Amino acid sequence: MQLLHRSQAERQKRPAPAIATPAYNLRVFFWGMALTLGLLRVWSHRNEMSPDGISYIEIAWRTARFGLHETVNAYWSPLYPFLLSLVFRFFHPPVQWDFTAAHLLNFIVYATSLASFELFLKELILLGQTAGHSPEKSSPVSSRTVRIWGYVFFLWASYFWLGPNWVTPDLCVAVLVYLAAALLFRIWRGQGSWLVFMGFGALLGLGYLTKAAMFPLSFVFLCSAFCLSRIARASFRGAALRTLLAAGVFSTFAAPLVLLISAAKGRPTFGDVGRISYTEFIDRATKTVHWQGEPIGTGIPAHPTRRIFSDPVVYEFASPIAGSYPPWYDPSYWYEGVRPHFQLKGQLWALFRAANLYLKIFSKSGALWIGFVALWVASRRVLAWGSFASGAWLVILPSMAALAMYALVLVEFRYVAPFALMLLVWMLARIRILGGAEPRLLKRFHLVFILAPALAVAWAVAHDLFDVIQDKPYEPWVVAQQLHAMGIPPGTAVGFIGTGLEAYWAHLAGVRIIAEIPSKEQARFIAADAARRQQVLALFSSVGAKAVITMNADVAKTADGWRQIPGTHHFLWQQPWLIAAPEKK
Repeated sequence: MQLLHRSQAERQKRPAPAIATPAYNLRVFFWGMALTLGLLRVWSHRNEMSPDGISYIEIAWRTARFGLHETVNAYWSPLYPFLLSLVFRFFHPPVQWDFTAAHLLNFIVYATSLASFELFLKELILLGQTAGHSPEKSSPVSSRTVRIWGYVFFLWASYFWLGPNWVTPDLCVAVLVYLAAALLFRIWRGQGSWLVFMGFGALLGLGYLTKAAMFPLSFVFLCSAFCLSRIARASFRGAALRTLLAAGVFSTFAAPLVLLISAAKGRPTFGDVGRISYTEFIDRATKTVHWQGEPIGTGIPAHPTRRIFSDPVVYEFASPIAGSYPPWYDPSYWYEGVRPHFQLKGQLWALFRAANLYLKIFSKSGALWIGFVALWVASRRVLAWGSFASGAWLVILPSMAALAMYALVLVEFRYVAPFALMLLVWMLARIRILGGAEPRLLKRFHLVFILAPALAVAWAVAHDLFDVIQDKPYEPWVVAQQLHAMGIPPGTAVGFIGTGLEAYWAHLAGVRIIAEIPSKEQARFIAADAARRQQVLALFSSVGAKAVITMNADVAKTADGWRQIPGTHHFLWQQPWLIAAPEKK
């Protein structure tokens, strides 16, 4: 029972040598487990990709080849592709290893996020030890227990909320917000030196360079820092000057990007992802690609993707944007002219959708439900909720602001994961043990509370091991290789029937999708007569596409001249005179 329940006197008298070895062993155990499982997850998901990940990788390659100006993009933030560009510049991975190289970078960021979370956890434990409660009524759980909870839920969150398998900058955001929260703790404890505030501003600046959503959140962080400095008995002038220093450092990092993208867009902006997302999810504009100005009131497109046929709808987008799939390489170009506006019905629907997503986030794997049911049962007899010192809640205020901000537009697991994890651990650190608590019930509570997330992680680990052992061929890479064998060399312009967001083979083959029939229009293509289908296919050739590809077997009717790409579920169509003769062996 010593794990859960120590008297304050025992904690105050603990000699460093007596606890150093157990604490060190615990840390080594969890670090070893986290790194091993993280590496397993990276390797089992080394081929996993997302449309966002393709854009970051292609921006990174252009940055490595042509310079830093390639990272300036009003939709994709520059820090993550810059880090990827360093990997590509120094290691020069062949194209089939692009995805793996990105995941290995993620593993390094994941390890860094564990170190930064550990600093946050350490500061949180120090906060819990300062809470002034009568030991006769209740006492806080031991620092060792809080550490175990923190480590276990960090591992659990890395599997079910945000892990190194996501080729996005969200893990970088996690590193920075954990460190920023740790510095807020230090400011609250009266250790807010000029150097601490400078580092705080640098973290916020890097946060904005990592993700545009951190720009408005940075002001919440700065407000918290000022208020915590005042609570720590700094004078108003001293707190204000230090906060202004942090704001100045933040501006030093943020201003160049703001000025560059504002100049490119011809209007003040710190990024267009927010305005585009708001118009898509609140005002019901066309999501993701091919906005043509509908519905009325969402703006007038300055240069949308070009509609070149209406039945079925065909879009062309060969220029001026680069990338294997130009509509997603820089969505801000194609969505220039979008005008977000407040709409009560749309906003209420977004909030409902956000509440549903937060429930799903909480319910993922069921571990949190089991843990909190155990907590509710134990709270009736042996546990109680405590409170931290006055004003300490300001440390967690930016996390609450982040959850509220995303709820206004769009919630995704990876967006809110670091903020939700800090809130979760914050709540757990408030648990206190009632005086005279029954040891057996405490042991049972602790066992259930740890086993629930641990078993969920074990199941996910087993799944990753199965994927590694099975080692299935990665179909996009097979498609890329077979395209080359079928006479489609790198640099070829192709068409696609379906939406090209997940056409990862295009990047791997080095080809560019320059026109497409969107997924929702495929049924009209299938229903068309043979003459109309041939007319549409010839239209692809007229805009420069040397081949058309699809993965819809109903689209690929043999009579139209389609050929299945060997070993895949994809199909290829070419004008007869463009079909290469088979190579002689």
